[in-house]
Amino acid sequence: MKKIYIPILILLIFSGCESFVENTSSSISYVTDEEINDPANIPFLINGVLNDYSSAHTYVSLWADLLSDALVNDGKVQGSTDVRGEYLDNGSYDPTVGTYAPPYQAIAKVWRSANSLKLRLDLMDGDESSERYGYYTAYLYQALPCYLLGTYYGNGPSYPGDGGATLNESAFLPSGELYSMAVAYFDSAMVYADDHQEKIIHSLLGRQYLYEGNYSAAAQHALLGLQQGDESFNALPGEEDPWPNWYWYEAGSNRTRYTLASRFKHFLGEDFEDTNGNGIWDSTETYTDCAITGADVGQGNGIYDGPLEPEEIIRLPLSVAAMTPGQSYSRYFQMKYPFADSPVPIIDWKETHLILAELALRGESVNVTAIDAINAVRSAHGLQLLTSVDYEVLLHERDKELFCQGQRLIDQNRFSELLNWHLPESETWHYLPVPFEEVLNNPNYP
Repeated sequence: MKKIYIPILILLIFSGCESFVENTSSSISYVTDEEINDPANIPFLINGVLNDYSSAHTYVSLWADLLSDALVNDGKVQGSTDVRGEYLDNGSYDPTVGTYAPPYQAIAKVWRSANSLKLRLDLMDGDESSERYGYYTAYLYQALPCYLLGTYYGNGPSYPGDGGATLNESAFLPSGELYSMAVAYFDSAMVYADDHQEKIIHSLLGRQYLYEGNYSAAAQHALLGLQQGDESFNALPGEEDPWPNWYWYEAGSNRTRYTLASRFKHFLGEDFEDTNGNGIWDSTETYTDCAITGADVGQGNGIYDGPLEPEEIIRLPLSVAAMTPGQSYSRYFQMKYPFADSPVPIIDWKETHLILAELALRGESVNVTAIDAINAVRSAHGLQLLTSVDYEVLLHERDKELFCQGQRLIDQNRFSELLNWHLPESETWHYLPVPFEEVLNNPNYP
């Protein structure tokens, strides 16, 4: 080691410090507030907020689907070596364990980024167009973290009587307060919104009020929300250093850590080798057994299950997962998001129509019948129209239309009594029933 350092020391002595660094550039390890507050940085700051939210939204949605009956963790799938995923799949969520904290931290990061954008805009003197979009973004993306916390971390089995979270080291905030904060931010964003952005906000408010149980307010906003043909509002990775779509990253073609509940494949029918070319499975033909519908206990049922709704391949794109050697059944993973930067719908006109359908079933005046609202969604996919609709049909349509969007757990909680769904006790709340300070103060937190 001494023979290595001595020549370097001699070089420093005889060369001198100035000549040793004379060709280096000036330090860029820090920037001043004045440099950050340059109006030219508004697009950069906005991009950071969008990127942060894409990460948080897909992260929370993925875990919500795993806690629900949408995704499963099967250790016999190659790449599915995840004890945490097994706990989540079984409805076991301990927010005091540090490995469960990242989605919450991602949500908090979004709020801080959006709040910082707003504070920077207050100090800038940029052009009206960029500042207007900046303020719209800042308020909208402060609203969305409050919505996520109030919905996924707040709603408990006796909601709204329990549940809540903290936000940016705040005091504990019950779900109702988080929702009120979201409404205030949405209202502020509305001031800076264009016509399409106003529809987005109304759709988001319609959904939030629906989940809160305020159906008259939900109807008021959903009627003003996204209409057929309007562009979807998506979670999009930023242009610089984009965070990958978490469904692609952990439950898709990148890695099949989590796979789909078997019912999705049973809608389409199990795969088989059509050796005689007649288009149907014959008893002499080899088929790929899929895990038991509903049970998802890691085994097939030993018989060929034909397609229940083969046309749903339009809404349920999936692919067979690689299993460990010796397995007699297969799992399947989603292909709705085939790439790292695949956009995830935050809300679109189809979900808004399903909200209107539910409100119509609940007796609200929404200027459309439940069946017409649902059939408009099915028609957009070229699917056969329905002739009758009830809550069970509505939930079935939501299950397929909102496939891999993190909504299934919310619906299971909202309709558990109506449809007599019996979830494990640990699955009847969303995420965080205790103040997050308990996570941070836990000695096991990394």
